[in-house]
Amino acid sequence: MASSDKAFTLDIVTPQKLFFSGEINSVIAPGLNGLFQVLKGHAPLLAALKSGKVRISLADRSEDSFQIAGGFFEVSGNKAILLTEDVS
Repeated sequence: MASSDKAFTLDIVTPQKLFFSGEINSVIAPGLNGLFQVLKGHAPLLAALKSGKVRISLADRSEDSFQIAGGFFEVSGNKAILLTEDVS
């Protein structure tokens, strides 16, 4: 996949497996205090997540969404990691 100038890397990890790893343009996640969006170049961030829907916009301009069972989200240096107990 060709790297986009708007893309950054996201890994979604559960205790059982690596659910997703790839380049995305944006992610919207359910923080404890409400939804938040992350784009390329976001400042470093560590946030707790509640159960809810995560939406990602992929580098190829398609979109995907799934449910998570809470967890944590970290952004550092154009790489994001979402840790969750369960994803569907």
